[in-house]
Amino acid sequence: MNKIRKAYVDAANDQIHYLYSNGQGIPLLLFHRTPASSVIYERMMEKMMGSRPIFALDTPGFGESFNPEGMPSVIDYRDWFCEAIDNLGISSFHIYAHHTGTHIATEIAVYWKNRVQSLMLNGVAYLTEKERLEFAKKILPATRPDEDGRYLMETWKIIKSLFPSFDRNLVHLEFIGALRAMDGRDQAFRAIWDQEFTKVLRQVECPVFAMSAANDFFAGYLDRIKENIPSARIALLGNAIVASPELDTDNTVRLLNEFMSDVESG
Repeated sequence: MNKIRKAYVDAANDQIHYLYSNGQGIPLLLFHRTPASSVIYERMMEKMMGSRPIFALDTPGFGESFNPEGMPSVIDYRDWFCEAIDNLGISSFHIYAHHTGTHIATEIAVYWKNRVQSLMLNGVAYLTEKERLEFAKKILPATRPDEDGRYLMETWKIIKSLFPSFDRNLVHLEFIGALRAMDGRDQAFRAIWDQEFTKVLRQVECPVFAMSAANDFFAGYLDRIKENIPSARIALLGNAIVASPELDTDNTVRLLNEFMSDVESG
């Protein structure tokens, strides 16, 4: 019986953790948001089970992947993932990425122009330099453990606000991810706010599909992406804030399958 499996792959003299399911055809690689991990893609992977090989990788500093030292750049994350992808023996693939994952995935698509078949992005911070710097100021450092455990409640309140309504299981998983990734969260946010993302995205040569939950922080920037990249496909999803892969699963899977089919059929 086909099912989601767990495994590790070597990269940067350490290990990257990933989930995978088997299938035929061009693989799909999934890159997650902050502060979660590959676990956010389990519902999508179950819906797509057997349709093609699917790999959901934990970004270093998150989930069960290794912890980077210092303050890595987006290029560091890109290189770690590229090494992992090579070690998995994946030569050609589609990408779907969410929030923080979009920044890393776009670098991969630029770096491997002949290997990335399509780039599908959800929750795209397509910001001007001024907007990016202003937004970065709003992202406070991760709350650190204190003797009275106040950091637990502060983190819980932040995580709960990321979902349109209280879902016990999803909020719990995101909360656990946030506690695990206290360092990883700050590292990843520093990296993406230092990146000139709009410049990088405009260098992508493969087909691009940008989407967003209707009430996502970055939903209003879809029109700007379309204006700057006329060939990009654009879609607005349901009200899920940052949880489209989990809460708008059917719609997301349908859109991805249609887009990948269109790309593969030429």
